[in-house]
Amino acid sequence: MYCRNCGEQMNDNQAVCLKCGVKTGTGKSFCPNCGSAVAEEAVICVHCGIALKKDSEDASIPNVEGIKKRSIVTAVLLSLITCGIYSIYWFVCLTNEMNKASGKTGDTSGGIAFLLSLVTCGIYEFFWAYKLGEKRDAVAKENGSSNIVYLLLTIFGLGIVVYGLAQDALNKAIDNQ
Repeated sequence: MYCRNCGEQMNDNQAVCLKCGVKTGTGKSFCPNCGSAVAEEAVICVHCGIALKKDSEDASIPNVEGIKKRSIVTAVLLSLITCGIYSIYWFVCLTNEMNKASGKTGDTSGGIAFLLSLVTCGIYEFFWAYKLGEKRDAVAKENGSSNIVYLLLTIFGLGIVVYGLAQDALNKAIDNQ
């Protein structure tokens, strides 16, 4: 990966360019794939052929790199067969992956969210479901009200449905990447 502002080669996990200090993905002067200079109005790099995205478009693309698709049916069946043990794993992974995909990596991690739910006898899970709905809308690029739906489903004891709906949004974001 290359800095779009100065063309310096970067690691894939860098948040900012160490040469110019600009946030990863911002800038229009260089190709992020090959590092070649490009015209600011260019839509593709003439050196490597990759499509160039504008800064505003880059911010709205979910970051699903490294996130694996999960079969919802398999996850539900594993949760039932293991008497809920797999659902704990799914909860933790889903929280971390949704944080990453929505760009809210500073939010509560899956492990901490599970511990808070455990300590509060499930009360924290209501807040978690509400926030997960907001993140789902961000990943799906919708201005919906998934947060209210997820909260109500959790209140009525249908948390596994919330997991499935959120996983479906992640799977679709992976497919669209």
